[in-house]
Amino acid sequence: MLHILAVCVGGGLGAVSRYLLFLALQRPSGPNFPIGTLVINLLGCLAIGFLWTLFEGTRLGHGWRLFLFTGVIGGFTTFSTFGLETMQLWEVGEWKNALLYVALSNGIGLPLVAAGALLARRAHWFAV
Repeated sequence: MLHILAVCVGGGLGAVSRYLLFLALQRPSGPNFPIGTLVINLLGCLAIGFLWTLFEGTRLGHGWRLFLFTGVIGGFTTFSTFGLETMQLWEVGEWKNALLYVALSNGIGLPLVAAGALLARRAHWFAV
């Protein structure tokens, strides 16, 4: 139960941080480019790479890892996890799987966003 609480509290902190940073970055730049989301995703990648490596081999407890990585950084952006997992595959020599992961995530994920939007537009029964 404490692990769930760690993820919940960390996720809340990460999500609120994401929202506030998005507001600070996106409002001045306008709606033509998602600079807020881009910066958040890039900062999340930097943070997870730095912190994962910093704590690698340390005795940081499982609860703290859940709080920090799954909670705070996961609430801030899950794109960082995608980046970390890709790097980890690459580092252990699984470069084909790393490239496959990137290709499938983008090649299938982006069309699924479009498919979900299309389904929602056609679902008249779903309209509020």
